[in-house]
Amino acid sequence: MRCAGRLLLLLGSCLLALQAADVPGRLIVGHREGVDSGVLARTFLVHRAIVRTQLAELGASIIDVPEESSASILDSLQRSGLFTYVERDHYAHTGGVPNDPSYSSQWHLPRIQGPQAWSISTGSAAVVVAVIDSGVYRQHPDLTAKILPGWNFVKNNADTSDVLGHGTAVAGTLAAATNNGLGISAVNWASMIMPLVAVDDADFAAYSNIAAAIQYAADHGVRVINVSLGGNGSSVLLQSAVDYAWARGSVVFASAMNDGSDTPNYPAACKHAVAVSATDTADHLASYSNFGDWIALSAPGSDILSTMNGGGYGYWFGTSFASPIAAGVAALMLAVNPGLSATDLVNLIEQNADDLGTPGRDDAFGWGRVNAYRAVQAAQALAAPPPPPIHRNPHPEPAHRPR
Repeated sequence: MRCAGRLLLLLGSCLLALQAADVPGRLIVGHREGVDSGVLARTFLVHRAIVRTQLAELGASIIDVPEESSASILDSLQRSGLFTYVERDHYAHTGGVPNDPSYSSQWHLPRIQGPQAWSISTGSAAVVVAVIDSGVYRQHPDLTAKILPGWNFVKNNADTSDVLGHGTAVAGTLAAATNNGLGISAVNWASMIMPLVAVDDADFAAYSNIAAAIQYAADHGVRVINVSLGGNGSSVLLQSAVDYAWARGSVVFASAMNDGSDTPNYPAACKHAVAVSATDTADHLASYSNFGDWIALSAPGSDILSTMNGGGYGYWFGTSFASPIAAGVAALMLAVNPGLSATDLVNLIEQNADDLGTPGRDDAFGWGRVNAYRAVQAAQALAAPPPPPIHRNPHPEPAHRPR
């Protein structure tokens, strides 16, 4: 697998610890209100820039420029005063790869008190979760009934086939078919999955495609969005996309990534995103997991049995699998209380996590390791009470008084 940074071998498998990489010849410009479209067109023409995509709702355009001149063009556009910002488009990467399949149990589900949560709710098909990743293998017997139409932002078509296998494992962790007599169980039994492809077959995901996928999910009313991808370059566009989703009641859950450092990764480190670090079977911070003051939650991420591209099952590890566990819990919460605001959803899942490490919030575990049972209980308790009963007079006056 192609890596833009270092490659760490662990138990015979590779764990990606990647540095930010620029998308060759691609810039992102933020539009300033009141700028004449003709002036913009002439400016792009002078700089040999071609508009690739317009993200009107996010106030930005993606432009292609000659790579050999990209640095000078970026500087020139910044100094022109025509744009609110100009930045390179970056690549993000997936946060986990297959690991040794020698374990035989899904330890993470009882650890987050999944069975107790399922006694309240196993989820709802009305709560859709967007999986922004490498696609999903929809022929998998544990996923075939769970996949909705989505979109491929790499190829700009409706083909959401999995090009790596990573997205299929993330989707299975979150919402594989459960209690169906085969395969694995998932955090959320009933939620439907909307696959949105942002990762190409070389494990590169352009920030612009991630942002467009977040916007797409929010525009389609998806309340829970999982992004098990990350890059360590900050981005105005990614922040705009997360803000756009938040304003529409949608919450982005994102993996903290696997560098074993406190370097912020995006979109996890964006404001309003829920950054999820990974715990191991001993409830310690996994050795590979990132940490820092930008971490909101933690969840199991090591030896996670999930679905495989092409069929079958295997063990995976990485923050890529911690994030969908947290997202699956959020979808359970919405099943019992669909009226939760984005703020309530995040507050409740954080307030009801199992506090690990230093009491209160800390840089390793955030507010703690997610607890499905307590979070679902809290969401149910916050549901609007039923209207009070109408008390009727047991001895109503007759319609006509006797004379």
